[in-house]
Amino acid sequence: MADDDSNPFGEAGKQARDWARKIKLKNVGDTLGGWARKVRDYAVEVSESVGVPEAVRDATEQARAMRLAGDAEQARAVLRELIDVHRDEPALINALALTAVHERLIDGRVPGGLAVLRELADRVEAKKVPAMHLVEAAEALREADQPGQTIDTLRRADRPLARLGSQDLVEARLLEHLLAAAAHRRLGSPDRAIREVRKAAASLPPTAGEGLRHLTLVIGVDQLLADGRIVEAERWIRSAHQRRLDGARVAAGQRHDEARGETEAEAEAEAGADGAQAEDTATIEADATTVEPPEAPPVDERLSVLEQALLARVLAARGERARAAALLDELPDEERERELDPLLHELRVRVAIAATDGDRARHEALRFLQLGAQDPERLRLWALAELRYGSDPTTAPTAEPTAAPTAAPTTDEASSSAVIQSLLRALEAAPAHARAAHAQELAHVALRYEDFSDTVHAALAAVRREQHDLVGEELRLHRVRTALHRALREGRGLAGLDPEVAKLFDAEAGPPYRLRSQPELAHVLGPDELSPLRDPLRRECLVAAQRELAIAERTMLDGPAHLDAVERALVAALIQDPELAVARRRLAELTRPAVGERLEDLLAAATELLARLPEEVLGLPVRGGQAALEKVIAARERLARPLTIAIMGEFSAGKSTFVNALLGEAVAPMGVLPTTNTINVFRRGTGRGARVHYRDASISTVSADELDPYLRNLDDEEANRIRHLEIDRVGERMGDAAVVDTPGLNALDEYHEKVARAFIEEADAVVWIFSATQGGTATEAGILGELREGGRSVLGVLNKVDTLDSEADREELADYLREQLGEVLVEVLPLSATAALAHRTQPEAPDAANAPDPFAVVDDALERWFLRRARELKADLTRRRLREALDQAKASVEATAAALEARAGREALSVALARATAALGKFSEDLHEGLLDLDELLAREALAIGIVEAGEGTRRKVDEQDGEYLDATLEDAAMRLLQDQLGRLTGEHEVLANLLVERLVPWARGYLAGLAARGFARELIATHGRAANRGERALRDALRGGLRPLADDWRVATREQFRELERALARARQRSTSAPRAEALRLRTSVLVGLEGLLDATN
Repeated sequence: MADDDSNPFGEAGKQARDWARKIKLKNVGDTLGGWARKVRDYAVEVSESVGVPEAVRDATEQARAMRLAGDAEQARAVLRELIDVHRDEPALINALALTAVHERLIDGRVPGGLAVLRELADRVEAKKVPAMHLVEAAEALREADQPGQTIDTLRRADRPLARLGSQDLVEARLLEHLLAAAAHRRLGSPDRAIREVRKAAASLPPTAGEGLRHLTLVIGVDQLLADGRIVEAERWIRSAHQRRLDGARVAAGQRHDEARGETEAEAEAEAGADGAQAEDTATIEADATTVEPPEAPPVDERLSVLEQALLARVLAARGERARAAALLDELPDEERERELDPLLHELRVRVAIAATDGDRARHEALRFLQLGAQDPERLRLWALAELRYGSDPTTAPTAEPTAAPTAAPTTDEASSSAVIQSLLRALEAAPAHARAAHAQELAHVALRYEDFSDTVHAALAAVRREQHDLVGEELRLHRVRTALHRALREGRGLAGLDPEVAKLFDAEAGPPYRLRSQPELAHVLGPDELSPLRDPLRRECLVAAQRELAIAERTMLDGPAHLDAVERALVAALIQDPELAVARRRLAELTRPAVGERLEDLLAAATELLARLPEEVLGLPVRGGQAALEKVIAARERLARPLTIAIMGEFSAGKSTFVNALLGEAVAPMGVLPTTNTINVFRRGTGRGARVHYRDASISTVSADELDPYLRNLDDEEANRIRHLEIDRVGERMGDAAVVDTPGLNALDEYHEKVARAFIEEADAVVWIFSATQGGTATEAGILGELREGGRSVLGVLNKVDTLDSEADREELADYLREQLGEVLVEVLPLSATAALAHRTQPEAPDAANAPDPFAVVDDALERWFLRRARELKADLTRRRLREALDQAKASVEATAAALEARAGREALSVALARATAALGKFSEDLHEGLLDLDELLAREALAIGIVEAGEGTRRKVDEQDGEYLDATLEDAAMRLLQDQLGRLTGEHEVLANLLVERLVPWARGYLAGLAARGFARELIATHGRAANRGERALRDALRGGLRPLADDWRVATREQFRELERALARARQRSTSAPRAEALRLRTSVLVGLEGLLDATN
């Protein structure tokens, strides 16, 4: 209508409309129900049509039907035919405006004739064409990408839109809600988007086409998942599917009715013609010629392609990866998919990332990125695929150079990760409401990739300022780790740490220092279900590991004084995240011993390292560690002691006589019996005397005057109590060297043989006394071989050569020993120890002063082989003992680490999850079927108490007592069924059974209590009891149908545990594998690296 003056019905029409809207038919409506509302709606429609040309009215109604059915282009064509004649008609302009909104919002294309539409709207009063507000809102959203402006426009349009006619108003409100939902979705406000899309779904007409239904469905699922409402998202899909089926059934019924009407009309026409020719034809014959109308075709109840793709996305988000992947495989191929709807390609990518293997997910994400390489959301999806499955986070995809995000230069101040760059782009493009979620996701990934570049730091710092530091833990940790990273790199210690970051550590609690925590306010993390933030356990592990790593790095700033505290924090980080490369690297760098080549330093480092080695790790013993430490300590003591020379040989070979000649004084008892022989150690002292060391560790002192009688009068009983004798000597010969006189090993009991061997172990060199009367025996050869293998230098002395007939015999026997034992003995010297002792102890004997010393050749050999090389001998032997101890410790640590790794190397998480998922799926189906089977129990109970009777139906009403009994029966049977199912599951999968006991059982009790409160069983029997008139089988079938919603709810509640199951398995795996793996890693990177470093230094 042009204006009120040119149309005599303008004012009348306005008054009629106002009257129709304001009239109150409440009383009538209460009486006549729906009829009164229909009358009111009809009155409004009639009032609105007053003054609208019939051609315009018909065209706009036709166009409305086309728009709602999804053919906006054809609707625009119908309306454009009237522009020339009715260009000033507001109803036509509003219809064109609504059509333009459909084209822009639903069809996703630029509306045809938009400039013409705006020109037409400018010709009439603005308040008469309120639909133009929706056009501007749609253009702001789709063309200008200004969702905030869209929301403002819709707020201003709310009241003007009320001026539209009733049918246009319903359509306008639907579009208003969809525009608002899409705008809030773009702004990152899922809660508001959900409210608006729910209103839109409630406004959808039964005749709505695919476009409207698809947009409502997609926005609803997307925003419900963004808000973490996975169960509601599935219900949204199921509800949309059911509405579509209902609409299809109604349409099929209408077509069937039309076909029936046409068939009946044709039959009547034929019957009339036949009646004119033969009125007496029998009725039955006429009936026989009647053509039955075709039956209504069945409706395809399968999910549409879009519904199936969205359901796959929801299942993947819930953790049902196998079902999601199966649905994905049933979708059309990619080329056909892009022809149908580009949205399907994105859904395919999302499901592939969440539910398939790495190669497929990365391929799908890269192909999707290639179709729009600059789209931030496509970049983000590619980055998430690389994050989840990529082996090298710093490598951009190479299959299509134009499709890969551009990586920044690889420098200390710029991120080298294409994944990080893609997430940075997504953060830059994110609306204000979504920036915090995107920033937390970026911080999470940057922590994982150890990216502390200026670019990332600046982007996250901007978000922290926007949010006034009320941000997620990842942003806070990234700030802390960035500051620590820079401080460690600069090497200035605590002085290089940002003071604000330093305040976040509790200095009084360290080292290691406690990082103060901050509560998180967000209930849903990350932009959508694919965000790594949506995996609570993995996020929890990363955050905990990063906290421990920050504590370790803060402690490192204090210098090397607290390396143990640093190691504990690094191991704690690895327990949380065994793959944390920086913790592994720092642990390896931390514990490699920085020692020189001095033997004393090596011994000190080995002692410190082995002293820190625990006796057991997670219940597994570190066998041999303590023994190795004792060997190192003994080696250190050996190095500090004077040279020790052991005198060995068979019994009665003349060892004691040799010792006395060696020392130049008669200190060793000679001529004692084998049973009373003792192990004697001669040390240089200030006076004569001895100390008797007994087996019970007691010690007694023997004076110099008592020593010789004590030794000669020693009986068997007393000798058996003695461990060894320590005898002082005062002579200058042999300097400070200690001499150990051991009885022949063939003359010792078991205990004394062990003591003798212990002293031999402590000896730095050995003199072996052969008796010329016996030669070298097989026993002697065996013992000498052991000494040589132990690294000892052995000097051979052929004693008692004075018993041989000639010098030739002496040389012959000496040569024989050299030939037989030359590889063991450094030299073989003939000697008469008795003559040598007499020469040295009886200087007053005739010719003693002029005679050569028989022992001189032995002295020269001792000086040459032992005394001159005393330090070298001790160092070589000590080094050998150190290597033996380190080798023993290394073997022990390797065995413990291998045992820990074996404990951690059980069933892979993916395999365990697949097995548990299958078990949960079977459990839910068995439970579902078991609940449906309760129909037999309820039917039997209803028959038993006389509420119903087979063949007659309901006999009496269900009273309160009956209802309580039936509700209790149902509750007991359902809980018993659940208990039985859980009992069977416990033996198959303990983690899953425990999870269901913890979460499903309380839910089931609450659910059944709710059913009892509303009298579910009573209502069930009252509703379906009449089916008993067809028999007990019919009653059971009816009750089974009534139990189906209950069984469906239980199945949904069970399947909701998929994500919790994954977390429970991961937690169990962390307890059983992460800690052993981390401890094994600590042993390998700290203890073993240290041991290997020491072993390298000893070679």
